[in-house]
Amino acid sequence: MIDVSHLTCLMENRGVANKSELVGVSDAEIQSLENYFGLSFPACYRQFLRSFGRSAGFLSPWMAIYFDDLKEIRDQFDCLAAASALPFHLPPGTLLIANWESVFDFLICEDGEDPPVYRIDLYQTDRSNLRIYSPRYSEYLENLIRTTDTNALPSDFFEDEALDNIGDTIHY
Repeated sequence: MIDVSHLTCLMENRGVANKSELVGVSDAEIQSLENYFGLSFPACYRQFLRSFGRSAGFLSPWMAIYFDDLKEIRDQFDCLAAASALPFHLPPGTLLIANWESVFDFLICEDGEDPPVYRIDLYQTDRSNLRIYSPRYSEYLENLIRTTDTNALPSDFFEDEALDNIGDTIHY
């Protein structure tokens, strides 16, 4: 299981998120998504969804990882896999949990309460790139928090300031 208190402190200490930015989803919402996918999510992933499933500040700003992204992640995978030179079929019980461009992370729901996380890049034609990315989801999540680069996040930059900086003379 994930230690929500530890992860919350870690996010606060790293400047990834403060407690007010941590928004979870209800058990009813999780159950609805499980029904949609025809899966029973592992306990640790359900705990992530309950605690941080809707929002966790700047956690993983470049990768889709949240509850509201899961259907779109699956659609993106299906689209890229169909267009791929070597289509890849997911093992039974798979839940895609993250996506960035052609890279997808997934877990197999029947692999216990804290299953391994697998990664595949569909743009690589050699399917040997499918690998265990993390031995447990709980480690995957903690690593995601520890490696989020808060210095690489875009700063608040308003359109008028941007136009001034590039010398745009068009005014609307």
